[in-house]
Amino acid sequence: MPGQKFTSEGNDLFTTQISAKSIEFVCHDGTGAQWDKAPSNQNYRIGNPGNFTLKNGKIDQALSPPRPPQFAVATEVGSTMVSLSWNPPKDMDPSEIGGYAVYRDGEQVHKGDATLMWVDKGLKGCIEYVYEVATVNVQGTESDKCGGLTVKTNIPGKPGPPAWLTVAGTSPEHINLTWKPPQDLGGASVTAYNVYRGAPDSHPSSAMCVGMVIGRDPNTGSDRQVLEWRDNSVKKGESYSYYISAVHLPDDSMARTKSQAEMMEELKKKASHSLLAVDEAENEGPLCDAVSGKAAQMLEVPRMGDRKPHILLQAFNWDSCLNKSPGGWYGVVKGSVQKLAESGIDMAWLPPPSDCVDERGYLPRKWYNLNSKYGSDADLRGLIQDLHAAGISSVADIVINHRCAAEQDNQGKWTVFKEPDWERWAIVGNDPSGLGGGAQSTGMNIEYAPDIDHTNRKIQEDAKAYMKWLMDDVGFRALRMDFVLGYCPSFQERYVRSVGTPYAVAEYWHGDVQVLKNYINATKGCVAVYDFPVYYTLKSAIHGNDFGSLNHDGRLPGVMGQDPVRSVTFVENHDTAHLEIVGGKFGNNEQVCRAYAFILTHSGIPSIFWSDWADRGENVQKQLSELCKVRKSIGIHCESKVSIDRAQGGLFASYVDGTNGTVAFKMGTNDWAPKGGGWTVRASGHEYCVWAKGGQ
Repeated sequence: MPGQKFTSEGNDLFTTQISAKSIEFVCHDGTGAQWDKAPSNQNYRIGNPGNFTLKNGKIDQALSPPRPPQFAVATEVGSTMVSLSWNPPKDMDPSEIGGYAVYRDGEQVHKGDATLMWVDKGLKGCIEYVYEVATVNVQGTESDKCGGLTVKTNIPGKPGPPAWLTVAGTSPEHINLTWKPPQDLGGASVTAYNVYRGAPDSHPSSAMCVGMVIGRDPNTGSDRQVLEWRDNSVKKGESYSYYISAVHLPDDSMARTKSQAEMMEELKKKASHSLLAVDEAENEGPLCDAVSGKAAQMLEVPRMGDRKPHILLQAFNWDSCLNKSPGGWYGVVKGSVQKLAESGIDMAWLPPPSDCVDERGYLPRKWYNLNSKYGSDADLRGLIQDLHAAGISSVADIVINHRCAAEQDNQGKWTVFKEPDWERWAIVGNDPSGLGGGAQSTGMNIEYAPDIDHTNRKIQEDAKAYMKWLMDDVGFRALRMDFVLGYCPSFQERYVRSVGTPYAVAEYWHGDVQVLKNYINATKGCVAVYDFPVYYTLKSAIHGNDFGSLNHDGRLPGVMGQDPVRSVTFVENHDTAHLEIVGGKFGNNEQVCRAYAFILTHSGIPSIFWSDWADRGENVQKQLSELCKVRKSIGIHCESKVSIDRAQGGLFASYVDGTNGTVAFKMGTNDWAPKGGGWTVRASGHEYCVWAKGGQ
């Protein structure tokens, strides 16, 4: 029966009637596309009468139309949510039920499994909504809708605290703040924000309101998603704590300028029913967590995705703590600051700074004691000052998953912690030591030190205070988070945001890019990761002279190819350099230089290992310095566009766009040259070459 037409029944369902005992057919959508054939390029066949469905290349006997569910009711109603429940359809085989679809005011808002309830969130207060529910069978066919249930949400309540308050910049004359709207609007729009300021470490109740920001465009009615405010009434060198609260509808007394008063008048004229229904006591929400800022000219804090040609140096190795030079290891690094700066390195990851039980700093004891095997408190502060003067941001190694006690308790157990002071309650209840008195761990436990209970509010506040002290007092500008597997990523997000959301990278040792992406998502994108998938892939490719694995459908491997903003690429670190679990060191000098040539000329943020920079000889350091200068000159940054030209046995070649020009790169034993003219060789070594156009 050629040309048989189908009738749309909605929900991607089409029907037709054919008078025959059996049929053989193929389908076509009538647009000129290829015929839709059965698997293995066969025709579809139906050998007996009846109703059938064709879906995903499979023909099934059509089920009877599903029946609608019964007794849809609202079990709970708030100002921003409605909880619905219903009973399953009468006289319908449960095995045929695929799920349920929920409609609000005629539009589908949910399609889920066979669960008999659903909560509709993010609603406005004092608004009537009409809900209907339909059954969906396992073949995707929907029933008639039941319900027509009218629900009116409650009077709006207080909005939640604003999100992501950050110190965006400081100078001796001002402090800049940015933030985002609260996740919970409380059932009505947020049209303004109050800014509160207090003394450092003071209680929020002592903070004074010093500013107001309009959060909605009175002309378009759209909410502003990124808010900002500048404090111009600061004193040079003074530190302040800031808080923000969200306001449904500002009071006339809140206006601080004539233009604000005019905008507030417009907002009131256009206020929705939900806004007008807000009770005065519910108008202003709670304060968000504080951030601190100092009115001083500081080295610009590196930020996630700031599109600057950053280069990170891991400024220590596994045995740096054993150095006995004057000034300790800090003195060694201090002597190299000028050369690092001249090469273009602008971030230096320093070893864990605090007093510790072990030599290397990863079993911390007294957080606020900065005398360690790497040098004294004064040595560290002096190094950081020299780094900043040279334009290099210091990166703090934050080890707060676990901690060692300073003293024994009256039972002879090591449970007395000092600086800050804790006791047995600070250790997770399931710690392998059996000494824990806190809640269960939110991550993976270790056996070489007590795991800390990050669900405890006191520990959270102490961790924030410690990190704030490292940033504001000691002078660190970015963060490296140690052993993030040990506690929930949500705590890590809070800690990073509490110090103004500087650039932060996590030690999450895993070779699966999806696992790392899941972690990044769990921190809401505020923490990057060391790109172990790229490390493993690049090491194998260079050793085998086969670069096909560096091309994933036109993208680079690892996090580098999927979320380069949050990828820190590396060739070696203090762990991989001495652990046999990774097969030993990356390679010889030529292989190492080839790998650095790749990461220094591509997207992500490249990290150079101290031993590769300082201990492989003058020729290697010269090559690394030249490659760093190319990255800086061309302006290659974390999001630079990468166009892969070749990725095969014997050859990898690509073009990379920076803000000031373009780089052409090749490595491998096969010959290759960039297309067109105007290219200049800027760096080269054994089996690699870097050409460039443009640059500063």
